[in-house]
Amino acid sequence: MASTPFTLLSLPTPASTKQALQKFLFPIQHTAGQYRDVSLSFQKGHVQVLHDGLDTRHFSFVWLTSGWNCRDIAYALRLYFEFTKTPHSYAEKNTSKITDCMVFALHDLPIPDTVYVSRVNFEASMPLIKQVCGYPLIIKDIRGSKGKDSELVTTESDLLKKMASLPKNKRFLLQRFIQNEYDWGIMVVNGEVVSGEKSYPSQGEFRNNTCNGAEEHFAQITDIPQNIQALAIQASGLLGLSWSRADIIIDKFTGLPYLLEVNRYPGITADSTEVLGAYTFLASHITPTLQDTCILPVS
Repeated sequence: MASTPFTLLSLPTPASTKQALQKFLFPIQHTAGQYRDVSLSFQKGHVQVLHDGLDTRHFSFVWLTSGWNCRDIAYALRLYFEFTKTPHSYAEKNTSKITDCMVFALHDLPIPDTVYVSRVNFEASMPLIKQVCGYPLIIKDIRGSKGKDSELVTTESDLLKKMASLPKNKRFLLQRFIQNEYDWGIMVVNGEVVSGEKSYPSQGEFRNNTCNGAEEHFAQITDIPQNIQALAIQASGLLGLSWSRADIIIDKFTGLPYLLEVNRYPGITADSTEVLGAYTFLASHITPTLQDTCILPVS
């Protein structure tokens, strides 16, 4: 019997996905997708979702992930795939760092002291900001990633100046700055830690993102402290995620961990344990779909 090609659409496509797919014992026809190439049409009695002109229902599996700025589209696609019974991964309703902070704080997870106020009431809220966050503090875009539009502020006048210079169409939260030497990036798949790295910031940089010059050091799972693993697993579980990476910063003076954020679209560093993590995640979704196909393993 002839085999049916297994087709995968990833939206969007993390770097080094190809390495993860090479671990499968059967061929996968992979389409490296982008949300900018998705078109939606709504007519009476008919909904159509295309990627680069192709009907998305015809893919064997669709891997949905989403940064903050495209979560509404990802969730809309999830609704469509649920209705059309197209195998796919989970996508959340539209959220932000504000909703994440609410979830974590209500469940007593350690996060940096945080304030969110509207820009209209910003100056009037300066006493609250000083009381809760103190100085120095970090300004963060509530839907930002890779440290973009993040600022380190050391004084009240500096805060007012930098807030005035930031994009007017965005909203920001403020967090107490945690003095640190590194943070942990812990990848969690289906409730288990599959990869962990320490990120050391470059000289003079307050952000621990690799795109801002931070240096990655991957660790064996057994070398990741149990409390760090437990925090990452709990955060992922509270958000209902089966694929994520938690960024956990370590206070250089107290050694205490603080959960900074949970990334739904983590990068995959080539030749690292993150590649195996991506394979583990995909295999947990793809394997069940094979029951309805004629995929033949490669001999």
